[in-house]
Amino acid sequence: MRVGLCFDGFYSIHEMIELAQLADEIGMESIWMSDHLCFRDSLTTSMVLLASTKRIKVAPAPMSPYSRHPIISAMSIATMEEFAPGRVIASPGTGNAAALKEAGIESPRPLKTMREYVEILRRFLTGETVNFQGEVFQVNGAKMGFVPSAPVKMYLTAVRPRMLQLGGEIGDGVLLSAGCAPGYIGQCITEIKKGAEKMGRSLTDRAVAGFVTTSVSENPREALDANKMFLAYIFRNAHHAENIRLGGGRVDQEALAAAVGKRDWEAAKKFISDDVVHAHSVAGTAGECRSQLESFIKGGLNLPVLLPMGTQEARKKAIRMAGELGG
Repeated sequence: MRVGLCFDGFYSIHEMIELAQLADEIGMESIWMSDHLCFRDSLTTSMVLLASTKRIKVAPAPMSPYSRHPIISAMSIATMEEFAPGRVIASPGTGNAAALKEAGIESPRPLKTMREYVEILRRFLTGETVNFQGEVFQVNGAKMGFVPSAPVKMYLTAVRPRMLQLGGEIGDGVLLSAGCAPGYIGQCITEIKKGAEKMGRSLTDRAVAGFVTTSVSENPREALDANKMFLAYIFRNAHHAENIRLGGGRVDQEALAAAVGKRDWEAAKKFISDDVVHAHSVAGTAGECRSQLESFIKGGLNLPVLLPMGTQEARKKAIRMAGELGG
């Protein structure tokens, strides 16, 4: 089984390096470095992770067109690929709308923006002289001075129906947000398939990766609580309403957003019930987590990407559990 590892950037780069080396050692396929504004940067961290490991692939995710112009993203990806050929994955995505707004960054016309961004990024990475007069981006003859030695796979980060369709249409794969319930994953697969079929391709031509929030502990209470902070962080976004509904739970997203905005994590976690944790993540002993993960795979993920929670030792347990899955 293909298994990936996700870092959320909420803890130190030194801890991430230690975990990345363990993941590399046990044979995990890839590391996906999330780009959460105000936390550790995904691109610089991705380069460090490539330098600290030997074979595992690394993907900064997402690369947002709202915070990084396509030429800047192309330069970063090409530099990483030059350093570690064949080990870099690109993951374009609009980014967290709530976090962008907090930073004073608007995110209008996401579908048109992403379509243009991916096209320009690909053209730069193939060494083309880019002349592009779009509705969002204009490029006037820029050309990369160096390019990757081989094509770089692009997984579009998506969670809403039309962006999922776009991912199926123009992506090599699609990356789903953490916190997606298995029922919602199944609904996402339907939309991805529509996009793939629009291009005369089948769903088998499009990889579907997805972050799965994971806490491994012999203490059930500890495992559940460890997942609550991250679920609180992402569920403040209004676009997760349908996902939460399909998971069978209820979350006061407006009040949750207010608590997260204040970085009052203890208050925020109170909006995430145990039932919501069970529906949208995996938590428990290593054996219980392996069993729970099956529902996410059956939902349609062919590349589950584990996002380990808890202490550094707990995160190591999640990686070792992943090693058994990949074996």
